[in-house]
Amino acid sequence: MSNKQARKEMSRAYKEQLSRGGVYTITNSVNGKYLLDHTADIKSIQNRFQWSAGTGTALHPKLQRDWKELGASAFTLEILEEVQQTPEQTSAAFQDQLKARERSWREQLDDAKAY
Repeated sequence: MSNKQARKEMSRAYKEQLSRGGVYTITNSVNGKYLLDHTADIKSIQNRFQWSAGTGTALHPKLQRDWKELGASAFTLEILEEVQQTPEQTSAAFQDQLKARERSWREQLDDAKAY
C-alpha cells in the first residue's frame, strides 16, 4: 500500500470513529458553584480544561470572574456520565441524547449553585 493510500485509509477510519461524549461539571471548590454542560467529545473537554488551567484563561465565560479572582486551582472538572455514540446513531441524535442526559443531571443538582 502506498503512503497516499495509507493516509486515505487512516483518514477514513478516523472519520468513522464513534464519538464518546458525556455530561460534566466544572466546580468552584471555594463557593460550591458549578457549571453543568455536555460534550460530544470527552477528551476534548478534558484537554481544554487542562489548557485553560495552564494558561490561566477561563474555559467558559460564566466562570471568568471567579476564575480570574480565585485562579484555576479553585476549579475541578468532573465527568458525571460518559455516553458512547452507537453505530446507527446520527450526530444529531447523539447530540439529542447528550442534551437529555444533561437535563436529567440538572434535575439532580442544586440549581441555586449553578453558574
